[in-house]
Order: sequence, then structure tokens, then C-alpha cells
Amino acid sequence: MRELKIFIIVVILTGVTYWGIEPYAHNVMHPHVGAADYDFGAEDINQAKSVVEARQKALDATKALNDEKKVAGAQKDLEEAQKSLEDYTAFWNDIKAINLAKGDATKGSETFANAGCAGCHGVEAAGMPTAMSAAELSEAYGVVPPDLSTAGAIYDEHFLAALIKDPTKALKLTHKFNDEKPYPMPAFFGAGGEDPNAEIADIVAYLKSIAPKEVSDEQVFRDACQRCHDMKYENKYTLTNRVNLAAYMGSNPPDLSMMIRSKGDDYLHKFINDTQKMLPGTAMPRVGLNKASEDKVIAYMAKAGDAKKAERESLGINMMIYFLIFGIFGWLWKRKVWSSLH
Repeated sequence: MRELKIFIIVVILTGVTYWGIEPYAHNVMHPHVGAADYDFGAEDINQAKSVVEARQKALDATKALNDEKKVAGAQKDLEEAQKSLEDYTAFWNDIKAINLAKGDATKGSETFANAGCAGCHGVEAAGMPTAMSAAELSEAYGVVPPDLSTAGAIYDEHFLAALIKDPTKALKLTHKFNDEKPYPMPAFFGAGGEDPNAEIADIVAYLKSIAPKEVSDEQVFRDACQRCHDMKYENKYTLTNRVNLAAYMGSNPPDLSMMIRSKGDDYLHKFINDTQKMLPGTAMPRVGLNKASEDKVIAYMAKAGDAKKAERESLGINMMIYFLIFGIFGWLWKRKVWSSLH
């Protein structure tokens, strides 16, 4: 009976720790972040609103201190947040106004050429290699621009439109690039047509028309991640010169081989979906993948870094069954041995 009481106490303490203390500590250290949202416009606007609300509260709290300097600083922060909200709202409203359904792939091919996109981007699917080598591209832009063969399949179409129109806003890198330090890819103001938005719709239609219907997990990783990241467990190495990449990003991006084990798929989904939501101020841009492609990237990372997951989980269940049976036999043996002593 004594052993049973000890067992019950251990179970209770373990339960309190596992379901009470640990979740609370995790919530304090890692505040809750909403699930991945593939409506990028709504996500950006809602996030900008939350920043405005937070800075309004900070301003109200600062006013109670009667410190004019701090109040002025908090007021400036609030005004910057309000300006950011206005900018993102106007930007995404403009993107929503683009009728992507009317995009003309043939015209998009012409606009793609006239806009000079091929000067930086290769399109293997259309027989257009990059105009420069990877080393030259690294030197010129800091990071190798992506080949766009699969762009129409792996990226959300509204994100593509936003990326063409204003890369800095679409990628959420306004904190890193500005008029004094422009992003390597310029904003699109038209390529000779009457309506720049219609031209954007045409380019998106063109990219979708040349994209393969099926893209493998490995190919999505290559086109979306490998320009900056290694996956050494799969013998995949960044396409960009490391010196240039470190200068461009601030440091060399991490190898992703074990990221699935260290972060977990839920965190990675949220991070890939919106890097700034998970790590404000990071130099990594929003990736802009659609959900299916994001799932493929996570699956590829799991294959590389956690290939034994299914085997490990099944072994865990078997071990629990083993210890349960072992415990029953141990208890029966204990009763037999001690029965003659009581």
C-alpha cells in the first residue's frame, strides 16, 4: 500500500509539472502567436493594428510618469506604428484591386522581358538561364536571386503580385531597407503598358503558366530556401557566396538539418509564414509560400533531420507496454516475496 501511495504522489507531481508548470513557463518565455495565416494582407494589417494598440498602451502608461522626454518618444513610436498601419492597409488594398483572374500569360511573357526581370532571374522552365554566374549574382546583390520556374506553383499568387509591386513591403523588410538603402529588387511601376496592375496580373499568369503541376519537397526547398540555407544532412549547400551572404543578412543563416528537431513543425510553419511575427527585426524575409508548398518544405526538413520519427514513436509505445508488463510482474513478485513476512 505504501508503494501505491508513493506512486500516486509521483503521478500527481509529474502531472502538475507537465500540464501546469511547464505550459505556464513556456507561455511566459514564448507568448502565444496565432496560427500561420495565408491571407498575407489580412495578417499584415492585423499585426500592424496590434502594434498600434500596444504602443498606445505604452504611451498611456508613459504619460502617468510625467516625463516629457519619454512621452515624446512614446508618441513618436505610436505615430510610426500608425503610419505603418496606413501604409500596409493601402498597399494590400491595392493588391486586392488587382484582378489576377484576368492575367494574360502571353502578355506576361512580354512584360517579363520588357521589365528586365531576366537580368537577375533565371527561368529554366522557359529556357532562360541566369545572365550571370552565382558568384557574380552574390557579389552584385548579396544573395542569388531565385530561378522562377516553380514560382507560380509554390508561392501564393497574391504574394507574388505584392512581391512584384513592392518587394520590401511584401517581404516585410521595411525595417532593413529604405530609400537610403534600397532593396536589390526595385518596385514595379510598369513596363510600358497603360495599367501597371494589369501588367502585374499578366506576369503572375505567366509564372503560373510555366510552373510544373507537381513540385517535389526537395525542389520546393531548393527554390525557396537554398539560396541562403544549407541542409548538410542532405548535402545541400547555399547557392550564395557565404561572405556576400553574411554581409547581406548580417550573419550566415543557420543550417536547417536539425531545425525540425530543435523548433518543431508548428513553430516552423509560423516562422516561414511570417518571420517578423515570430522574430521581430530578423533579416530573414517572409517566404510567401502557399500552404501546400510550406507543408512540403517542412516534410523535407523532417526527412532530413528526423527520418527516424515514426520508428522512434512506435518504439516508445512498445517500451511503455514492456514496462507496464514488467511492472505487473514486479508487483506480483513483490507480493509473493513479502507475503510470508507480514
